[in-house]
Amino acid sequence: MGEVKVVSIRVILVEPEGEINVGLVARVMKNFGFKDLVVVNPKISLERAKKYASHGVDLLAKAKVVRSLDEALEGVSLTAVTSCKTSTGDDILRTSLTLKEFAEKITDYSGVVAIVFGRESVGLRRDEIRKGDILLTIPASPEYPSLNLSHAVAIVLYEIFSKLSKGHVPELKLPEPTEVEILHRKMEEAVKSLSMPEHKKVKTIITLRKVLGKAILTAHEIHVLIGFFRKICLKRMKKTL
Repeated sequence: MGEVKVVSIRVILVEPEGEINVGLVARVMKNFGFKDLVVVNPKISLERAKKYASHGVDLLAKAKVVRSLDEALEGVSLTAVTSCKTSTGDDILRTSLTLKEFAEKITDYSGVVAIVFGRESVGLRRDEIRKGDILLTIPASPEYPSLNLSHAVAIVLYEIFSKLSKGHVPELKLPEPTEVEILHRKMEEAVKSLSMPEHKKVKTIITLRKVLGKAILTAHEIHVLIGFFRKICLKRMKKTL
């Protein structure tokens, strides 16, 4: 088997409810060579989950347990949140990508990429989905699209591993989380400076956030766009003087 080339893939489990699932997640992460597991406010005993982890027991023992998703996402450059529902219409929190599209896009990048999985019973809440850059979906039968947690993790990691283990060395660096925050702030400032109704400004900001997230921008591209939005703000300020 080839060697995984990405700097780091972080698997985040939000409030998992089944010890078997958590143990199997650790096992499948071991299978594909991923080691960064973070568990948010688990509803079960990680100690008891170890008996289901097989050779992944050491990975589970080193798993980081945190109280919030924000804490789990510290130091992350790109966040993919998982859901069985795709984004449609105007009620869009994030742009959805298929697993294949996502795996292909991150092949050229280095950085910390987090993949967030929700609760077995209800998945991720809307406020948690908002924290992602990408909404990741796994194609399944529309009659029953919701996958078991450990199965979903296995499918996602297999697809990523298969792309990253083909000798493809990451060439493009993902931006730091603070750079992404600056871009979003400058973009919002630029849009808010424009002469248009308030509801259109809100819709434009949501749309641009989706476009920027789907693009998975490099650090260089982030800097170019920050400069672009900054110039828009400066020009609007001069016109109002």
